[in-house]
Amino acid sequence: MGAPAADGGMGITLTEVLGATVKGTASLTSTAPETEEIEIEETDELYDEIETKGAIWTLAGSTYNVSAITMQKFFGGTIANGIWSAPVGGATVQVYQSVVAETRTGIKFNFVKMKLTGTANLGFDKSKLGQIDWTGKVLKADKVNTPAFTIDFGV
Repeated sequence: MGAPAADGGMGITLTEVLGATVKGTASLTSTAPETEEIEIEETDELYDEIETKGAIWTLAGSTYNVSAITMQKFFGGTIANGIWSAPVGGATVQVYQSVVAETRTGIKFNFVKMKLTGTANLGFDKSKLGQIDWTGKVLKADKVNTPAFTIDFGV
């Protein structure tokens, strides 16, 4: 992941931040588009249907990669000498990134702009590892005539 390009297209300089994905947590889902049925007085049958809101695509997962860099990526703050410090005053950060997600079979999903959020799940139980649960919502690309995401099947 990395910053979207200056022209609003897919970011060019991307680095792996997450990895160590918790088994069974990674998924890409979409909602059904919202529609409104149009009726007319002359008939009881549906006259038309219009889409009022497009589908929302969401990439989500959890990572065991709890590091200063990961904490800063999702929660803001600063890093000095390997120590992460939370933002002063509890300010939250707005994280917009270009993201590439790859399946085990090599299919690459290229998301031009995502809004990322994370929650810490840092148990102190000796039988569990701490993790960060994260969500990325696919947003409209800022670059004109650019799709929000592409899927490279490697064909």
